[in-house]
Amino acid sequence: MRIALSVAALLTFGTVAATATAAAAPAHNNDGVIWGTVVSGPDLKVRDEPSTHGRILAKMPYGSEDRVKCAVQGMSVHGNPRWYWLEGERGWVSAEYVDTGGRHVPSCGSSSEDPCAY
Repeated sequence: MRIALSVAALLTFGTVAATATAAAAPAHNNDGVIWGTVVSGPDLKVRDEPSTHGRILAKMPYGSEDRVKCAVQGMSVHGNPRWYWLEGERGWVSAEYVDTGGRHVPSCGSSSEDPCAY
């Protein structure tokens, strides 16, 4: 009887754990788009050029996400010279403050469809 109860408890817990894990995963993990999450606060400045001297176009709060299209070398921010072009905001952000989950971001200009002609 104890074995049957243990197996039932294990199966129930395993189902709950699997469901919780699936619910916690972002819905856009495998859609081919590189998503970036803002990891600085309170707001990340989106700029019109890959430099802290660029005009501020928008601000993104900590934890917000956007699609990262490509990267260029720009003004170094805390030793990181990479800047990302965001498709939704249509501007540049320092890669220092954006987490792409370790996914490779292609260089801008590496595709004929590249919208970030900088």
